[in-house]
Amino acid sequence: MGVQFNIKDAETVRKTRELASGSGRSMTEVIRAAIDREWREREDLVADKIRRANEIVDRIQAQLPEGWRGKTSKEIMDELYDEDGLPR
Repeated sequence: MGVQFNIKDAETVRKTRELASGSGRSMTEVIRAAIDREWREREDLVADKIRRANEIVDRIQAQLPEGWRGKTSKEIMDELYDEDGLPR
């Protein structure tokens, strides 16, 4: 027996049947295409958020003193303060 998926919403079933019959595809193919589109949109949104975050990081790093670029905040703090938390 194959994998099953039970849609209990009559309007969703009606629309899926109508799309399937109008396109010559099965109901499964119609649902799969809709899910694939939604999946791609979500991936695109995530990729866009990552791109925008990286742009922000790049702008911030461009404003850092040159000696701090590429270092972690811990590395910078270790340069500024000794093991007792006092300025070097």
